[in-house]
Amino acid sequence: ASAPLLSACEEGVGAILSGVSDAGAGAGAGPVAVSEEIFLPMEKIRSLNPLNSKDEDSFFINSLIYDSLFELDDSLAASGSLAESWSYGEDGLSLSIRLLGGALWEDGEPLDAGDVAFSVNCYSSYPESHLFYRNVANIRNVRTDRSDPLMLTIDFKSADGAGVELLTFPVLPSHLYRNPSDLNSRVGGFVPVGSGPYRVAEFDAYTHVTLEGSPSYRGGTPTNRLVFEMMPFRDDALNMLDIDAISYAVSKAYDRDAIYRNPSVNVTNFISNEAVWIGYNFGKEAMRDMAFRQAVALAIDNEELLETCFFKSGVVGDSIYYPGFLGVGGAYDPYPFDLGAAKSRFAEAGLADQDQDGLLEYFASDGEGGGLWTAISPELLVDGDETARVAAAGLIQASLARAGLDCRVKALAGEEYLKALEERDFDMYMGGGRFSDSYDLRPLLHSAWDNPVAYVDSVLDPLLDSFARPCAPEERRRLFQEIHAVMTERIPYYCLMYKTYAAVSSPSFRGSVDPSFRNIYRACEGWTREISAP
Repeated sequence: ASAPLLSACEEGVGAILSGVSDAGAGAGAGPVAVSEEIFLPMEKIRSLNPLNSKDEDSFFINSLIYDSLFELDDSLAASGSLAESWSYGEDGLSLSIRLLGGALWEDGEPLDAGDVAFSVNCYSSYPESHLFYRNVANIRNVRTDRSDPLMLTIDFKSADGAGVELLTFPVLPSHLYRNPSDLNSRVGGFVPVGSGPYRVAEFDAYTHVTLEGSPSYRGGTPTNRLVFEMMPFRDDALNMLDIDAISYAVSKAYDRDAIYRNPSVNVTNFISNEAVWIGYNFGKEAMRDMAFRQAVALAIDNEELLETCFFKSGVVGDSIYYPGFLGVGGAYDPYPFDLGAAKSRFAEAGLADQDQDGLLEYFASDGEGGGLWTAISPELLVDGDETARVAAAGLIQASLARAGLDCRVKALAGEEYLKALEERDFDMYMGGGRFSDSYDLRPLLHSAWDNPVAYVDSVLDPLLDSFARPCAPEERRRLFQEIHAVMTERIPYYCLMYKTYAAVSSPSFRGSVDPSFRNIYRACEGWTREISAP
């Protein structure tokens, strides 16, 4: 049966309550106790099988059950998880990994290199049916060493995209399945067997999933239980925090502050991998002028956009790369709002004083030493289905007008917006989306990748290519410092904001809240609830 929603169940209270104490009890309050049962919301999931699931909740739950070769820290730099040590061949086409000794599956079987080879074979056998097909797309094969079960070598198809940052897929147990097809056939009712800190204690596909600590986990066994309750609408969970029916929930909504108003709930905002930006069409002469792009950036008040259009649910970004990526840069605007500086930069771009119609004029050479003045009124394309972005486009239009530039907003919905992007039928556009963990942004920036803004940069292209190949962490950081410097100065895309999500915990919740967009339940091993003792 499903775990209770509101409070500790009356039967078996001793199993989940401990530490009854009068400490901290106010006037009229009774003794308190610690419950190690944490209630969490989830939407209906089709499967907990990493090989055939694309559900976001499955991804986060499985991150507690399975371990991976590598993990990413807060700056998205890779470090070993199951991988103890590793080195690349000279050509970057092979990666030798030694696994940690003593890692066990929850059933007590040892985890070894054969499990990694089996996992890659599974994910490669069913491309695009799961969340990890991009992680293994560049892997040719995995070789194991019969004399050493902890050694393996991964051979890549290309050194391009062979970084350890992609080796973050769940490692699967080979001893339980005959072949990839055997595992892929397990969908409804599938109960995972992993090597992570938690294991499945109860699973009902229609009501709940309960996790308990795995006694085989090398990092120690968590003592709490995580009860994931099925809810058709995720934001309903925010209304249930007040009454302790839910202990912890994450909201991505811009207007989430309007949903939870109880000052007793605890809110921790964290940066997502979801950004909103302005892109420029480099097929248009004015857009190719760096001074023009810098002037536009200076004329935009990002803090006002965050306050007025995005409900304060974001931070400014120094580029479209993740703020603080690899320890470089951070959540700041390299072009802080300054209308006077914007006007000066427009002048540097060849934009003259306003004409009789109030429009700035652009000086374009005729190629014979002369030129002509042309009024410029750039068009800002925005997705009409994105209410917050449409509002932001209106503010940007008004701010550019104050700097002397007439900008027209063109709002197109759905397919029409995408078609205009594909055909580059815009001067500037407001776009947005989530980035992959590796932050290989060549599809947006590299001239050979037919990027959406027709950007060509002979300095940036080789840097992006080198960044996508295997290299030592210090070299990877150095390369990104150079990329960051180019992006900051030339701003082919101007980052308006990085969206934040909110981790909201109930008044009775106790423990460290340290979520990331990759692991919203990070630090959950120490979570408990303080409730009234029976």
